[in-house]
Amino acid sequence: MNRREFLKSGGIVGTVLIAGPAAMRAEGKPQRFKIGMAATLWMSEHPNTGGYWKACEAIRSLNIGATEVDNSLAKLDTAYGTKVAEFEHESAREGVALQGVYHAIPLHERSKFQEMRQNTARLAKFLKSVGAPYIALGWDVPAGPGGQLYQRTPADVKTAITAIDEIGKMCQEEYGMLIALHLECDIKKEIMLEILDRTNPRYAHFCPDVGHLTAAGLDAVSTVKKYASRVAVSHWKDFDPHAAAPEYLGSEARGNFVELGKGIVDFPGLAELFKGIDFSGWVMIELDGTRMPLLESARMMKAYVTDRLGLRVYGQHA
Repeated sequence: MNRREFLKSGGIVGTVLIAGPAAMRAEGKPQRFKIGMAATLWMSEHPNTGGYWKACEAIRSLNIGATEVDNSLAKLDTAYGTKVAEFEHESAREGVALQGVYHAIPLHERSKFQEMRQNTARLAKFLKSVGAPYIALGWDVPAGPGGQLYQRTPADVKTAITAIDEIGKMCQEEYGMLIALHLECDIKKEIMLEILDRTNPRYAHFCPDVGHLTAAGLDAVSTVKKYASRVAVSHWKDFDPHAAAPEYLGSEARGNFVELGKGIVDFPGLAELFKGIDFSGWVMIELDGTRMPLLESARMMKAYVTDRLGLRVYGQHA
């Protein structure tokens, strides 16, 4: 269940830290990580560059000042690669800073490697110019026979691992850009772990999407803990194994992403883990789709983070 399929299904600069009412009651180590909100929810209805700005407007209304977007939909490097000042002006007007993008490419297709390298380099150059520090790198695959999920082969995995290391090395050494692996639940959990274990941690960092890890059958807390030294950013979405799955998976399939606190992901455990390891990077609240009004869904997730978990979100408006 990759992000593009969820979006296609359609069903579902100075700053301050804004604290929820429970934040002062948090025990243990202090929160060093920063929390923004991904634009994904709004891109499901407006999958284009304009949709990114609609998302920023909504995110600003929630008093959150940082975001991430799927660049295959927003195409920010294409729209603003030669108009960086215009992008920065609009971002400042909205009061929401872009911190990174999700970037999915066919890592298993060696024949497309030069094209992937060039596209990723162009994106990294743009992100560096606007001060965004990371790319959450996804593995894009075609649909399998009969519309079924594509089954990755051992050869695919070997090729993908090589591509990840080479692209990560290029981005880090030439652009100072972090590549963070974003592994989605259409990848078997054994393959997820193989990729993490066999890629070079110097060039391949980790973006644990805790909803996808859970949907794949992994324990999110223990998986993040195992690879904690590689975590550069994290996506926080929840997963309900009993919810109806997206339509493209068939009427009998079960399991879907839901608002934070409505599923089985152990967010209190994750919050304590991220504080315990002194993580100082980004956490992006995210949901791929909802049956609720978008802003209501986003407001509910922010309230869960601030009121239930006692964490602070990153904002620009007191």
